[in-house]
Amino acid sequence: MKTPLSAAMEPILPPSAHSGKAWPGEGIRAGSLEVIIAQDPALIEQSQRLRYRIFFGEMGAEPRGDIARLKRDMDAYDAVCDHLLVLEHAEAGMPRVVGTYRLLRRQPMQEVGTFYSESEYDIAPILKLPGEILEVGRSCVDADYRNRAVMQLLWRGIGAYVAMHDVQVLFGCASFTSTDPAQHRLALSYLHHHHLAPPELRPVALASRRVEMDLLPKDQVDPRAAFTLLPALIKGYLRLGGYIGEGAVIDPEYNTTDVSIVVKTDLVTEKYVQRYGGGA
Repeated sequence: MKTPLSAAMEPILPPSAHSGKAWPGEGIRAGSLEVIIAQDPALIEQSQRLRYRIFFGEMGAEPRGDIARLKRDMDAYDAVCDHLLVLEHAEAGMPRVVGTYRLLRRQPMQEVGTFYSESEYDIAPILKLPGEILEVGRSCVDADYRNRAVMQLLWRGIGAYVAMHDVQVLFGCASFTSTDPAQHRLALSYLHHHHLAPPELRPVALASRRVEMDLLPKDQVDPRAAFTLLPALIKGYLRLGGYIGEGAVIDPEYNTTDVSIVVKTDLVTEKYVQRYGGGA
């Protein structure tokens, strides 16, 4: 289950606003599009409304309480995360949020006590790692902007953020739509057999929530066919050298089957530069 919304919670300036570090992604643009770390609560609210449209409108999640009333996907983590946004500046006035990622580091996490992923996975191996770690999540893009330019800006923004905070490992949850793992048996089996994280990095689904991913034996999995079935976000993580945790988790509230993602940033840096250039 997702972390419940605090009744009094409203968006506040994110941790980066007080970190004393300059955002190295300044000026990363593609035409009228720009990637930023949000400093304006109004832009964070826009990102929550975008998330609501995607998660509850497109993906079939069931809104409850203030989420349904305000039509904003919100929880207690919004107040302590950094919000990486892609803005469209095509019109005068307030820019439009067309893409978003939520980013959480070790120190800001202390404000809420756990990482979001810990409601689904045992991430003890990641927590034991030295250096900075970064949880990424709540990623979505407006239906009218699901193109290469927006995804490149999001990845370039993450690359800049990783450099800014000297992040060693990225991790988080990524989702398949629907709560029936059998619908995704080829894709899940492929991830399990071909991309399982090494033990020293491997999240493991909590026993109370775990469903198995190896629904087909390895010799019945066509890797090329399976890869085409993966959500675009998971494909992106794998192309950056990412790994998958052990076991999947059903999230009935959001109508998803979740998997855990782990990416070492040395691989991100190398593959990011090869794929998008070194501008960030």
